[in-house]
Amino acid sequence: MIVVNETGYLPDSEKIAVSDENGEFCIVDDNERKKLDTPIAVTDAGYDETAGHRVYRLDFSDLKDIGIYHIESDKGEASASFKVEPGVYKTLKNALQKFFYFQRCGMTLEERYAGPFKRDICHQGLSHIVGSEEKISIPKGWHDAGDYGRYVSAGAVAVAHMLYAYELFPGAFDDNINIPESGNGVPDILNECRYELEFLSSMQDEDGGVHHKVTSWTFCGFVMPKDDDKEMFVFPVTSLSTADFAAVMCIASRVYEPYDPDFARSCMHQAYLAGQWLMEHPDNTDFHDPEGCNTGEYTDPCDSDERMWAYAELMRTDYDIRQDMDRSMRTAGSKRESRQEGYRQEFVSALTAYEDSHPRYDGRSVDDGFGWNDVSSFAAIAVIFDPDKRSGEELHDRMTAMLISRADEFAAMQEGGYPISMKKEDFIWGSNMVMSNRADILITAALVLRQSMGADDRAKAYEKAALNQIHYILGMNAMDISYVTGFGDNAFKDPHNRVTISDDIERPIPGELSGGPCILFADEKIKKHIKPGTPPQRCYLDHHLSYSSNEITIYWNSSLLFATAYFDRSTR
Repeated sequence: MIVVNETGYLPDSEKIAVSDENGEFCIVDDNERKKLDTPIAVTDAGYDETAGHRVYRLDFSDLKDIGIYHIESDKGEASASFKVEPGVYKTLKNALQKFFYFQRCGMTLEERYAGPFKRDICHQGLSHIVGSEEKISIPKGWHDAGDYGRYVSAGAVAVAHMLYAYELFPGAFDDNINIPESGNGVPDILNECRYELEFLSSMQDEDGGVHHKVTSWTFCGFVMPKDDDKEMFVFPVTSLSTADFAAVMCIASRVYEPYDPDFARSCMHQAYLAGQWLMEHPDNTDFHDPEGCNTGEYTDPCDSDERMWAYAELMRTDYDIRQDMDRSMRTAGSKRESRQEGYRQEFVSALTAYEDSHPRYDGRSVDDGFGWNDVSSFAAIAVIFDPDKRSGEELHDRMTAMLISRADEFAAMQEGGYPISMKKEDFIWGSNMVMSNRADILITAALVLRQSMGADDRAKAYEKAALNQIHYILGMNAMDISYVTGFGDNAFKDPHNRVTISDDIERPIPGELSGGPCILFADEKIKKHIKPGTPPQRCYLDHHLSYSSNEITIYWNSSLLFATAYFDRSTR
């Protein structure tokens, strides 16, 4: 078996493939149908317990010419084909982004934008607020995953991946990916995020608290969105959702100000109200499904990282540079400074609580802090990339050290076996999210090293490690499979997605990231087909009933979008 990144490699990057056998290897030009003289250096990287076989790394970094190739061994084995070109990740990046259009709730997806995946409008009824007789309209937003629920924390994290990517490397985004808003002068990533932000806005109460989710009481069957006639419910306010909401609305207020100042002011006003609610409700109002309800919980026993992120963003974002809509926000001088100092104190308190309770969180080797369960790396980004360093030097350095420390650990994990930043225990539900989140941390650390410390060689090492994470997702893995629909000779085809199961179209929507191998054996299908003790990379089933290994989710796609956008940032 010879496994490669089936999408391809950048011309000037390190190029690694993996074989499970030693031997001699050559590169074949698919167009010219001839073997090349380009050398391939073979290194015995040892036995990889996540894969269950010995690993031989094939380094063919000398291949720089644009083209389509595959690798062959002297034993007659051949890899999937791959490209080498400067914009090799552009189409992939755009498909990962277009995915969110296909997840839109409450609108018709027209054929001119959706092609064969067109569909009728869905979920137009009012939603019932749990615990009251009131029903309200909750428009727009993205279906969270293979189901049709909409969840505040999940949506806020997906938007954060995308808005931070836009802030940090805006050159990766344009306005022509063919969604209804394309061509309006606003980058399409912002057009798409706004559709979710307007849903998030509707989830906030008048007192600033934010409801946790809007879903049916139980999951619907495998039907198209328009045929899901279950009543929708709005579930209670939580500190988790309120904090995530406050943070992402702060980011939105900055990002959208040049394009729509009124919308930016509205986002900032809502963030301010959410921040006030958090300070008035210091306890974690953790969420659990009521009896009989089985939709996604997104429960979290510790909200210190969410509060840390919210206060970091509120601390960073200066309301007074805008003409705010609310008189209570039109303050100046000492009152403004007092408010900002209040956020700083709350941030320090949340950071201390986080550090006390998360030395090794969730049983994994090290946290990434870039997913919905732990958002601490988002807090780090808010502090580190604040041009005015409102947090102060000490907190700025502390958060920088946390981010760099994580990147160091992830890079060190790649020394043996497959060059990936994963250990056996990391192959949890959504392992491909863990994989891409760690790529994102390595990328962010590279930005910090290059921009603030001038450590270019170390930054390049982080970038190389981040690319290895992408190589795994796109085919360089023990399954010899690309985990993104439509990308690669061996791309997975049967995601746990109600639309794909119900739309009578043979192929899936392109650009969907699978959850990937999962050692939890959390669904009946995978229990039946995968034996206990199977190496973690092989605990995967390309079947829509294996929801624990093959579902799709917005915050998995957004994480990989962040990484691919970084490596496509200069090819517009």
